[in-house]
This record gives sequence, structure tokens and C-alpha cells, in this order.
Amino acid sequence: MNKTKTAPTVDKNGFLYGLEDKVPAGRCTIYGIQYLVYFLAGSAIMPVIIGAYLGLDQAEIAQMLQRTFLLSGGVSILQALFGHRFPIIDGPAGLWMGLLIILAGASTSFGKDLAVLRTDLELGMIIAGVMVIIVGLTGLMQKIIKIFNPIVNGTFLVLMVLQMSATVMKGATGISSGYETIQPKFLLVFIVTTVIIVVINLKCKGFIQSIATLIGVVCGWILAYALGISPDFISAGTGFVAVPQPFAWGTPTVDPSVIITCLIGEFVLFSNFATSINGMSDLLEVPTTPKMIKRSTCWFGITAALTGIFPVTGFVPFASAPSTTKLTRVAARSPFILGGVFMMLLGIIAPVCTFFAAIPPAVGYSAMMIVFALMLAQGIREFKKVEFTNREGFIIGISFMIGAGIMFIDSSAFMNLPQMLRYIVSNGLIMGLIIAIVLEHIVLRVRNNKKEQ
Repeated sequence: MNKTKTAPTVDKNGFLYGLEDKVPAGRCTIYGIQYLVYFLAGSAIMPVIIGAYLGLDQAEIAQMLQRTFLLSGGVSILQALFGHRFPIIDGPAGLWMGLLIILAGASTSFGKDLAVLRTDLELGMIIAGVMVIIVGLTGLMQKIIKIFNPIVNGTFLVLMVLQMSATVMKGATGISSGYETIQPKFLLVFIVTTVIIVVINLKCKGFIQSIATLIGVVCGWILAYALGISPDFISAGTGFVAVPQPFAWGTPTVDPSVIITCLIGEFVLFSNFATSINGMSDLLEVPTTPKMIKRSTCWFGITAALTGIFPVTGFVPFASAPSTTKLTRVAARSPFILGGVFMMLLGIIAPVCTFFAAIPPAVGYSAMMIVFALMLAQGIREFKKVEFTNREGFIIGISFMIGAGIMFIDSSAFMNLPQMLRYIVSNGLIMGLIIAIVLEHIVLRVRNNKKEQ
């Protein structure tokens, strides 16, 4: 039963407001603004980095930010009301940032227009979303998660970091911005931003620690502006209020290799999706039910389809949500929903998104490195769940050798392959994942094993 608290009191779990509590309007507004900060910290940086790789100009990146803000707020509210019903933010996934940058690099190497890649991605995400909805309706989620067990997930995550390391360093040194040699100003901004984020994460506590990336970006941005390497603010030319348009990148087009990549990306994220929900369930002591999992999985698929219809980076429920809720001690839905509404409002205010589109590249790449450093740690933690024998060593070692080895082969070596195979086989990350799955579940399969799933 809903309860209205006129003054917050700590419950048995240490929360000022529980999941079903009603929060007074004044406090709800304050907590909603606090949630808005978390929304922005997770959603404002990745589109800027990815947009440049996808061939978007600053105005188009601002429009992608608009769509990101609107969708992040909207789908988070829908999940809180009709899906898992927990205060979990949905926003751009670091894994999708890596996949899109890899796809963009492969497309450029094979002479494919980035504009075509963008419309391929629209259809790819829509199909991936439909497949996830089917998985949700048929109850196949647990079987899919079993495919992406710790060995497969760990291999994929570590290979992702290896493949993205060159991208990060080129961005940190200014080479990605068109320079042929290392630029000291870019490197200085990158180092200062990274140090600030890491120090705040390790030394501070509470709310300040939870927005370390946002603080680091602000400080790095100020330094970049002082050094004269911050992009100018460019008007998107859409006035003060602008409503994001569907299929902003053009009419969807078909590329089987892009569709396969989108499907792989969504299914790999199932483990993150489950981790977020289970973590919040444990924290709030609200057990999950098959009906809840089915509802939330369907909404996860709808979200994926929406990221294709309103083209943005693929979304995922943030695994940091339980930590954020524990930090704020506010689990009630109403402040969370209000924060989502605030985020949606920012998504239709064009100047706000134009402002964030001008984040200096060196600052963005610093935040990107933090994301992938934590992704590497996640991959290592996956391997720690595994009891290693020669079998596990062969699976991981062979997958790494093939996946990482392909990363060092020039793309021109794959030009004689059919187009569909060309994009898959030349992608060391995808090939490493495929090898890991085949070895783990087919070639070296252990029946009735007791490995931790």
C-alpha cells in the first residue's frame, strides 16, 4: 500500500523512501533534479564520440543528443511503470559505443558510405528489438543467457577493450581530430580529465563520487577552452524547441552483416540487463517473478527498436542503478519518474543539446577510457567465476589469439570475400565471440557441467 511521508524516516533497509512510498512534492522535485544529474552523466558523452565516427557534423550530433535524452527519459519511465517497475535508468551502452565505432571503421576501410551504414543500423536495431520481444514473449531469455556464460562474456568484453584501445589513444593524442602527430594540448586535457575522474572515484564518497565523470568532463572542458581546443558552439538551426524526428538518418536499408552485429550486441547485453534487475531486486528485497522478467524483456526489445526508429546508440539498463539508489537512499518511483520527465524536456530544448555537442574530443575520449577500463574489469570478474582447466584455457586462448590476431590484419586482406562475410570475418571482436561460443557450447561442450552460469 502506498504511503505518503511528510518527513523522511529511515526504514529497516536504510531507505528514506521505499519503492512504494509517496514523496512530498518539494522533496520529490529535489530528488528528481538529482536523478536528472545521473541521467545526464550516463547519456551526454557517448553520442558525441560516436557521432563523429558515424560521419555526423556538430548539428547532427546535437540532434542525436536530443533523441538520446528523449528516449532515455521516456523508456526509463515506461520500464518503471510497466516493465520491471524499479528506478533503473536506461541509457547508451558502452558496449554499443565500441560496436558502432568498429562498424564505422570497417565500413570506411571497405569503401562504404557512412550515410548508408547509418540507415543500415536503423533497420538492424529494429530487427534486433523485434527478436528480443519474441524472446521475452516466448520465455527464452534464460536459454539465451546460458549461451553468454562467463567464459563467452569475459572473452567478448576483454576483446572489446583491446579493439578500442587504439581508438582511445588516437583520440587522446589528437590524431582522430585530423592531426598527424601527437598534440600536447590534447594529451594534457586528456590526462587532466582522466586524473580528476579517477581521483574523485577513489577518494570521494557519496553523491560527489557518483558524478565523478560529470565533474571530470566539466573540468576538462574548461581546460580545453582555456587552451583553445574546444569546439565552437554551433546552432542546430531548429529554434529553441525541436521535436526529434523518426528515421532521422534516412530510409532504413538492408545489410545482413549489420543486422547480425545488432543481434549479437543486444543478446550480449542480456547479461547486463539481468544484472541490473537482479541487483535492484536484491537491494530492495522485492523478488523478481517470471511475469516481471517477461514484461521487462519485452520493453527492453521495444527500447532497442526505438533506438532504430529514432536512431541513437543502443541502450541498456545501467548496472550502476542499485549503487545509485543505495547512495541516495531514495527508492520511490515518483522522483525517478520526475527525473525522467526532466530528461525528456531537455530532449526537446535544442540549445541544451547543442551545448553538449561541443564537448572537446580529448575530454570525451577520457570519459570513454574510463568506461572501457571498467569494462575490462568486468571481463576479468567474469573469468574469476570460472574454474580453469586446460579446456577453459584452450577456449579463451584460442578465441583471443584469433580475435586479437584479426585486429592486426589490414582490412584489404578481406576484400575478396562476399560483402556479408567481409564485415563479420574482418571483425576480430565478432570472430573471437563466435569462436568462443562454438568451442564452449559445441566443440568442447561439457555435458551436465556445474560451471557457474
